[in-house]
Amino acid sequence: MVAKFVTTSLFLFIIHLFTVSCASPGFGPRGFLFTKTKIGVFGTGEPSKRRVTSCVHSILGLFSFGNASFEFLKSRSKIQTVTETNWTTFAILGVYANLCVEISGNE
Repeated sequence: MVAKFVTTSLFLFIIHLFTVSCASPGFGPRGFLFTKTKIGVFGTGEPSKRRVTSCVHSILGLFSFGNASFEFLKSRSKIQTVTETNWTTFAILGVYANLCVEISGNE
C-alpha cells in the first residue's frame, strides 16, 4: 500500500516537472524548452516620440524581481500619453523567465 502511494506520488511529481515550468512569464503561448513572444496589447496608431522598456524576471519560480509598472515606465521616460503597449516574454527550460513591458508615447 505504501509502495503504491510512493510510486504514484513520484509519477505525478515527474509529470508535474515536465508539464509545468518553474519560471514562467505567466501568460501567452509557452514552449516546453524555449519561449520568446511579443504581444501587442494596445495601440492607437498615433506616432510617438519616446519609447521605454522595463522587465521583471523569475529564476526557477523561486525568485522574482523587477518593476515593469506603467507608473515606473512613464516616470522614467517622461511619457504623459501612451500610444502603444507591447509585452515581450522569454523563458528557457523553466529555469529563467522574463516579461518586458514596452510603452511608446508622447510628452
